[in-house]
Amino acid sequence: MRKIFNEKMKKLFQLGASVPQKTLLAIEILGLIFFLLVWFVITFPVENTAIQFSSNNAKLPSTYKWKLPDNSLQNFNGDNVLINAKTGNYEFTFIDSCGCEIKATLNVPNKISDKISKTFETQCKKSKQNITLSVDILTNKDGWLVSKGTLPTPQSVIISYGDLMKDFVIWETGYSLILNILGYLEAILFSIILGFLIGLIPFFRGLLSRYVNAIRFIPLTAVTGIFIAWFSIYTNMKVQFLAFGIFVYLLPVVVQRIDEIEKVYLQTAYTLGATKWQTIKDIYFPYVTSKIIDDIRVLTAISWTYVIIAEMLNQTGGIGALIYLAGRQSRIDKVFALLLIIIVIGILQDKFFSWLDKILFPHKTRKTAK
Repeated sequence: MRKIFNEKMKKLFQLGASVPQKTLLAIEILGLIFFLLVWFVITFPVENTAIQFSSNNAKLPSTYKWKLPDNSLQNFNGDNVLINAKTGNYEFTFIDSCGCEIKATLNVPNKISDKISKTFETQCKKSKQNITLSVDILTNKDGWLVSKGTLPTPQSVIISYGDLMKDFVIWETGYSLILNILGYLEAILFSIILGFLIGLIPFFRGLLSRYVNAIRFIPLTAVTGIFIAWFSIYTNMKVQFLAFGIFVYLLPVVVQRIDEIEKVYLQTAYTLGATKWQTIKDIYFPYVTSKIIDDIRVLTAISWTYVIIAEMLNQTGGIGALIYLAGRQSRIDKVFALLLIIIVIGILQDKFFSWLDKILFPHKTRKTAK
């Protein structure tokens, strides 16, 4: 048994080795469990004490000069300073851009039930205004290794779906899916029509081929203003933007697939007396469509990037608008929850295209008899 296990383990790390699908699935599940475990461990909430400041009438930017309980000195810039604090006395000096100062001493106790609030006030001679500095000493729950502002906990991501339901996340996700489908259908239709013209007719190849290849180098985020000017900022603009983003990548692929057709198939068709239309219908079209469905599967992942960009332009709907608003509100848990929704949809889309490929082109997966 041990010998068999060692042989299977060696095969997993052997270049080009054939591994059963069940084994790969088991490794994927173990990888997912390991990832979730690491995520949980590094974000495990640990209580610590924080000191938070807010000033009134002070001229920004402001500076905080600290003398910590271990007598070390530190400086912080900004108005809302939050630090992990240990028990002991803290001496600090608050200085605004006019040079007005507030000096005080803070005592951080060992345990804080809720929070301790203190207020310090001074009159600035230059601005002739009273400057107020509010200080809160409170208990803060943060991640063990990673701050919760950087990476939310798995629990907070799951809980955030409750808030997203109030934001009509199901409706907004459906709206984004509709945009994706409409953009895809339009891009595929025009790519196939124009791709066959360029790939089969020398006149159109000479007229358009170089320009089509050059369009691929246009950064799509730079043309959003053009699409807004052409199609306004509503649904039609988003569909056209998405279709253009897919079209510029799919069109050269269609032409390439046409060039890849083996000459023996064409010569056989001509030998049997096939007309040009029969050659296109029975040779070119089946071959090209059976190949570009794999390219379409790859582009489904890229298309979500374009959908999010289009929806962020006016924030009137869609999962991209929700991500934008969640980011502006510093709700990182919501952002992660929405990204997980996109990942799940992407996996389902990929499975759908795999199923469609097997239904439409069964010859690609049919095993030949030996």
